Amino acid sequence: MKRTALSFAFFIMFLGSLSFAAAEDTLPPVTFSDGSVATASNNCGDTDLCATVSYPNGDKLSIYSEGAAYCQPYILHFVRVNGSTTIYEYSRTINHDVPSGTVFGTSCGHSQATQMVMDHGLVHMTVSENKDGTLRLVFSPI
Repeated sequence: MKRTALSFAFFIMFLGSLSFAAAEDTLPPVTFSDGSVATASNNCGDTDLCATVSYPNGDKLSIYSEGAAYCQPYILHFVRVNGSTTIYEYSRTINHDVPSGTVFGTSCGHSQATQMVMDHGLVHMTVSENKDGTLRLVFSPI
């Protein structure tokens, strides 16, 4: 019985360390002038939820990384919902150098920092690629 309780305690500590590690990847929230609150990931991998914007009217914008194919730009997928109703969704690529040929093959180019302006200019978000291939999203108050 004691071994089970001890194992459970270690399991709870393990789960707590996972949530702490995940919290370290999240940047501090940014509040915009209309009361919307944005949170973003410092290290967003393929198919991850990279950022959210929660609006005062109950809408929520979720931004996912769709990843990138070989030598192609990263794609972000935006979904805005209110409850179970989808308001809109679309995908957008981040800026990327054009692949170029070289003597020894093809150079795939690199992702470029991309600023996206949403909600009639209220929300500014910059997306850049980290050295490990994950994305970093940063919201800026205007």
